[in-house]
Amino acid sequence: MSDVLRFVQLSGERVLTSELRSGFNVAFEQGAACIHVVQEGALRITVEGRPPLQLYAGDIVVLPHPARYRLSDDGALQAPLSITASDAVIAVLEHGQGAIVAKTISATFQFENKGGVSPLLRLLPEVIHIAKDADQSAVLIRDVAQFLIIEQTTQEPGAALMISRVIDVLIIRCIRTWAKSRGPRQGWIGALADARVSKAVAAIHRQPARNWTVETLASVAGMSRSRFAELFLATVGEPPLRYLHRWRLAMAFDLLRNSNLPVGEVAHTIGYESEAAFSRAYKTMYGTPPRDDRLASSR
Repeated sequence: MSDVLRFVQLSGERVLTSELRSGFNVAFEQGAACIHVVQEGALRITVEGRPPLQLYAGDIVVLPHPARYRLSDDGALQAPLSITASDAVIAVLEHGQGAIVAKTISATFQFENKGGVSPLLRLLPEVIHIAKDADQSAVLIRDVAQFLIIEQTTQEPGAALMISRVIDVLIIRCIRTWAKSRGPRQGWIGALADARVSKAVAAIHRQPARNWTVETLASVAGMSRSRFAELFLATVGEPPLRYLHRWRLAMAFDLLRNSNLPVGEVAHTIGYESEAAFSRAYKTMYGTPPRDDRLASSR
């Protein structure tokens, strides 16, 4: 998971605290991805196209993909307040009347380099909900979230970097907790369910150019070839060498846009001996030859 998130450049952005009073009704326009940690009280989150989800003090919800959603009270709703979560003007969100009925610590983030690995990110759901009593992870996430308030309030040197890194930690922990609690999944998320398969996937990520075989990957996992192939397919959703192929081309997508390496060198870096073979494989996956994407990135 760390390999995937490092590759797509998870980046925490800003912190938003809320003090929500009776009848609150806040509509968030589609903007950055976000996390909400409920500190006090209760609230309802309604993501566009999905049924409402009730949250209580201690619950955490992550929206990994930009979406329109609403935070509201159970009672009579006021006219909605419409904002964008990444609005730099707002530091403390207040809405409703009377006594405070809910408080949250919220933060926005984004995946900056998601073009080549968008199929990997699509494996994340629209909503990740971690209940307050899920396990010890929920307590850890709530405690770490407090650092966001400290850094935002004190604004000491390096505060912006600290806030970004703390948000990164929160999101990674939330994804890991969710993945382990949901049973069989596909792709790199599925690999998290089994430590042996996870070792093999990590080896692919870190040495994509190596001449991997099912046998050598099974050795990394500490398993027989047949058992490893069976378990990899069951957890990741595709055979090991097909996953290797996808990861290599995702790396190529990134290199063509974020480096000055010639196309032939990109091919060699990810494990292709033939530039022609690489070009065919790349075009099959992305619909355009690698040279076209290199030219597009230089404009």
